[in-house]
Amino acid sequence: MDGELRALAESQAAICSVFANPRRVLIIWTLAEQEKSVSEIAATVGLSLQNTSQHLHLMKEKGVLDSRRDAQTIYYRIAENELAKSCPLLIRAHQAKATI
Repeated sequence: MDGELRALAESQAAICSVFANPRRVLIIWTLAEQEKSVSEIAATVGLSLQNTSQHLHLMKEKGVLDSRRDAQTIYYRIAENELAKSCPLLIRAHQAKATI
């Protein structure tokens, strides 16, 4: 296997590891409709602000989320890039289960 293929496999494995944590999947579901502040996300998924911030930081670092600052509030949303294309699959799976 050549180096490019190995690098691609490592990149995809890193992204998949983000979704291996159920709290991060809950965060993705929370952000399915619109961006939210850290405190809104924490309240929705039932985590502390500190724990939520750690998950959000990792997800942003991996390219799954983007953020913006408005004064003192940071808002997160699902990134619009190649790395985050698997997020809609998670969201659809959640929505399908909710309608059953």
